[in-house]
Amino acid sequence: MNMRILTAWLLLSLCNAVLAGEQDGVSALVQTTAPRQMSLYSRVSGYGTVVPELGATMNLNFPKAGRVTRLFVSPGQQVNRGADLLEIATDPAGTLAYSQAENAAVYARGELDRIKSLFERQLATRSQVESAHKALKDAEEALAAQSALGQGARQDKLKSPFNGTVISVALAPGDRFAAGANLVQLVHTDFLRVRLGIEPEESRQISRGMKVRLTSVFSPQDMVQGEVMQVAGQIDPQTQLVDITVRFKGNKLLPGTKVKGDIATIGHEAQVVPRQAVLRDAGGAYVFQVVNGRAHRSDVKTGLEDSGWIEVQNSLVPNTPVVTLGNYELQDNMAVRESTP
Repeated sequence: MNMRILTAWLLLSLCNAVLAGEQDGVSALVQTTAPRQMSLYSRVSGYGTVVPELGATMNLNFPKAGRVTRLFVSPGQQVNRGADLLEIATDPAGTLAYSQAENAAVYARGELDRIKSLFERQLATRSQVESAHKALKDAEEALAAQSALGQGARQDKLKSPFNGTVISVALAPGDRFAAGANLVQLVHTDFLRVRLGIEPEESRQISRGMKVRLTSVFSPQDMVQGEVMQVAGQIDPQTQLVDITVRFKGNKLLPGTKVKGDIATIGHEAQVVPRQAVLRDAGGAYVFQVVNGRAHRSDVKTGLEDSGWIEVQNSLVPNTPVVTLGNYELQDNMAVRESTP
């Protein structure tokens, strides 16, 4: 009987030793990031629409009548200075006027040569020569005027005078237009602005020159940096918000785009970790750091949060990374294995 008890005790001890050995060999796979120092800001958010800066929009016309034969652009398209916008067939009446002016100049030049020849043979007077000179001058000026209007070319092109974005195209191929009619509307992409609506109590924190992060409501990856240009001194009676005018450069956000603006107000330099590194329980906020291959819990006090980073105000183990992925499964002093993100 004693032998059976001894055998059972030995087997139980062996199992416990095996289980203990297996437990000691358990480790969690985690990803880590080193804490860093960076500037964090408290941000005030609002929404608005991208619009052209005052005076940044230009209506392009053509000095003569004609017909659109080809379109090279469409609304929303970005163009460079000198890019072709439209191909135009000159109005036949304009071409005829140029031909008549050209013929008149040729005739006046020939008539002057004839009068000079007669004058040399004393068959014409000096006043006739002077009249022929004047007639040639008038004919050449008329031809130059027609040429300046572009009447000499049967085909012509309307070109962009600057780098910008096409807002609208008034005609389609085959459409005729009168001289001076507006054909294409362009806007300078270097002069765009957003009017953000901000809650009145938050608008007191905002002043001219503050930096603004603008992102498209529907495409958050389309982001540009702007600057506060003006803070309205009254509440908009329709929206009950305070208008903040933000100016920015770049072509990621086109006129008409709905955007969210995050205005950086109060900021300071801080020790930060990725937001997902911070966990919370009844004891408060904490992070796990990897020390000698084991998870070390470090209690922290958090501060500002900005762009996926959060301020931690307590001292961390120096030169030691924090766990950003796999930290929910960890316990203090648990063995870990670091993986490359």
